Amino acid sequence: MIVRGLFLLVLPFTALQQPATPVPWMAPPEADAYQDPLAADTKATVRGEKVFTALCWTCHGITGQGDGPNATALKMRPATLASPAVQHQSNGALYWKVTHGRGEMASYKEVLTRDERWAVVHYLRTLASR
Repeated sequence: MIVRGLFLLVLPFTALQQPATPVPWMAPPEADAYQDPLAADTKATVRGEKVFTALCWTCHGITGQGDGPNATALKMRPATLASPAVQHQSNGALYWKVTHGRGEMASYKEVLTRDERWAVVHYLRTLASR
C-alpha cells in the first residue's frame, strides 16, 4: 500500500518534468503585411550577412542549420533557417521575429536598426540554397 501511495505522489511530479512539445513560433498575421523598405536594395543581402556573421551565427550556425557553438547550451534548438518552414514565411514575419524574439531568441529591436533587421531577412533568403 505504501508503494502505491508513493507511485501516486511521484507520477504527477514526473509528468511535470517532461518537456512540453514546442509550440510553432508564428508571427502575428499583421506581420505579413509589413512593407519591406529594402525590397529594391541590391546591397541589403551583403549588409544582412555582416549582421548575421556578427550576431546570429553563434546559435544558428554559419549556414543557418541551428548548429552554432552556443546552440547546445539552449533549451530549444535554434531554427534551421534554410528549412521550408522558415523560408515559406513572409519577409514581414521573419522581420517581426528578429525584432521581437521569443524565449532564448533575443529581441533585436534595441540592438539593430530597422534597416539592419530587414537586411538580415534578405540574407536569410540566401540560406535556402545552401
